[in-house]
Amino acid sequence: MPARVESKLTCETEVILKGFGMQRPAQINAESRQSAVEELQRGIAKQQAGQSAVALSHFERAAKLDPANPQVRHMLGICTLQAGNLPLAAKHFRDCLQLAPTFAAAFNALGVVLRRMGNHAEAMEAFRSALATKERYVEAIYNLGLSQEVLGALDAAEQAYRQALQWRPADFNAVNAFGNLLRRRGRLEEALPLLLRARKLRPNLAHTNGTLAQALLDLGRPREAHACAQAAAVLEPATAAWWATLGRTERLLHNVEAAITALRKAIALDVDDWVSRCELGLALAEAGEIVESRAILAQTRVGERQAERIRWTVLLSLPSVYADEVEIDSDRARFARGLDEIGAGLRLDTPAQRQYAFEAACGVAPFQLEYQARDNTALRIGFGDLVTRVMHAAAPQYAAPCAWRARAHGGRIRVGIVSSHLMQHTVSRYFRRLLAGLDPARFDVRVWYSGETRDAATDMIAARVVAFEQVNEDALASAARIRAAQLDALVYPEIGMDPRHHALGALRLAPVQCALYGHPATSGLPGIDYFLGADALEPVDAQRHYREQLVRLPGLGTLPEAPPAPGDGAWLDAWSAAKPIALCLQNHLKLPPTFDAVLARIAQRSGARIGLFVRNSGVAQLLRRRIEAAFAAHGLEPAQSLVFLPAKDHATYLGAVARATLILDTPGFSGGATSLDAFSVGAPVLTWQGTMARGRQTAGMLAMMGIDGLVAADANDYVDQAAALIADAPRRDTLRKRILERKAALFDDAGVIAAFEDFLDRATRRAAAS
Repeated sequence: MPARVESKLTCETEVILKGFGMQRPAQINAESRQSAVEELQRGIAKQQAGQSAVALSHFERAAKLDPANPQVRHMLGICTLQAGNLPLAAKHFRDCLQLAPTFAAAFNALGVVLRRMGNHAEAMEAFRSALATKERYVEAIYNLGLSQEVLGALDAAEQAYRQALQWRPADFNAVNAFGNLLRRRGRLEEALPLLLRARKLRPNLAHTNGTLAQALLDLGRPREAHACAQAAAVLEPATAAWWATLGRTERLLHNVEAAITALRKAIALDVDDWVSRCELGLALAEAGEIVESRAILAQTRVGERQAERIRWTVLLSLPSVYADEVEIDSDRARFARGLDEIGAGLRLDTPAQRQYAFEAACGVAPFQLEYQARDNTALRIGFGDLVTRVMHAAAPQYAAPCAWRARAHGGRIRVGIVSSHLMQHTVSRYFRRLLAGLDPARFDVRVWYSGETRDAATDMIAARVVAFEQVNEDALASAARIRAAQLDALVYPEIGMDPRHHALGALRLAPVQCALYGHPATSGLPGIDYFLGADALEPVDAQRHYREQLVRLPGLGTLPEAPPAPGDGAWLDAWSAAKPIALCLQNHLKLPPTFDAVLARIAQRSGARIGLFVRNSGVAQLLRRRIEAAFAAHGLEPAQSLVFLPAKDHATYLGAVARATLILDTPGFSGGATSLDAFSVGAPVLTWQGTMARGRQTAGMLAMMGIDGLVAADANDYVDQAAALIADAPRRDTLRKRILERKAALFDDAGVIAAFEDFLDRATRRAAAS
């Protein structure tokens, strides 16, 4: 921030001189003195109008008319300081002080010049002289604090800013400087109110918006940071730091396309910004642009602290969209080699090494592994062992068995829930009724929620539990909170989706630890005792897919919340081009390369358009290139047979689902929430019977409703059934009627909550007896 220099002047020269304890030299006549005052006034007016060169000429004439006028010398100093002539400015201020030794503003201005010249010791003496000659001089003590910061006297600088704010609580410079000092010292909670005040005082400054955004990011609150980061970049588009801040914010909000754009701008403005290069690499990895991501991350120059996380990211990153099945197998082999390489090179001997490895383990999650239609159990276990090794070294006090036995406290069973997705989200939609439905007479439920967004879904859970904490902290801080609660059982609804929670799962924070299927795959962690699956989804040999002991809860293993009523779906007609339209509702990550040809064959056989919803434009572009090539290879014009639909609000989207000719489910990882959406409006969904739970969700729902004829045996059968259904409107109408009549089976409690309660009772009793 620019230092403050006082320039409010009075033109009553005699009053000024009297204030300095000086008398006008006798040889200067009254006429010259008056002329000098008039030139001084003209100069001040020109300076205030931004005409510094003209102002300087007036001050120089005033100096010739009255060489002993300290106010003139002061204004000459101000003008030359603003022009950047620091040595001459210092001379003018010293001349002023020779004439008026108690001119506080001149001492302050001289200190600013000396600081800019790098002479901080003399600058601080000048500021102290200003404070000695003027009481409660906010500008001087603020400038003193700036110099103390530069010299590393941070406690003294903090004291100076506190004093300035005692004298003038709404002083912008002091508020801003103090807030940023506290932010740089890592005292973010103390800094935040000051930075918020600074922005309120100067809402149109890029600096106040940008530094507030940075503090909010450091506090783990990117959604709140977003508007400030955008404002900073708009207000100062040539400043790399603000684009870097915006890019980081967008990446943390998973707006990867916007993140990539902002980060590329930051790097273009500052080619040596290696932090933004690193952020760009991470954003590209999330967007599935793995080749460029790996190249950037491999070349990024970062400190030792960041290097370990970058190493994990480079070795374990996976594409969002694969070119073909060969690429899937190649990347799986690369992932396995990456686990071996990280494990072989892992160093956990020093506190620093343990901290860097801990940060890597809490920052990397191979979430996209499950979108490969393969059995990932061995890879998941390998990753789980790696994270466990790190976490046990980083926090051995939490790796040891709990110091208490389950249910030793007497009373209700104490159950903890750790989640980052209790806002309006698929995880919350699936599990909030199950978690909030535990009998309060038997269960004392406590929640640690690390998500940033809190909405009506979050509030519903918070209102039904004994304790609800929204936390933004590292995993070890959360571990301390959870351990202190002395739980009987700890539940992770979606452990594979948040790397911090996966890291927590490697620790022993409760006698019984279990995972729900918010991410439908084994955690791979030896510290998770049970995986609570769904009887309708799991195959007979399902235990081999889990490291944990599999527990089959009835039906869907939970009580998903029914979607809202559908809106008007007539908007879909404009996209169908007067043809039947078959919608694939899934996230594009779920479409394996082999499915492209299946969809093309359906379009070829039926004449229908295949519609996909765009949720992530970057991923959609990757998929579009691949799937259009497959359609072209089948002799189809992609623009006529394939349509990418815009995202809509939930009710409007449901209207389109209800209006569509047919819903096409994906193999390998079938629809969960999307199939619930479809069945809620009576839409038939043609699906597959996978070998693992994540590929059997839709088939399980159909079985629960007693609906036959919508599960294909293989790809050829899938194409045959799809073409037949698209051509047979009466059959589709019959299916719609049956689905609407029986859909309640998917949303009603068929003993699921009671089974969950019985499991918690049995598991904690077993742990108490062991």
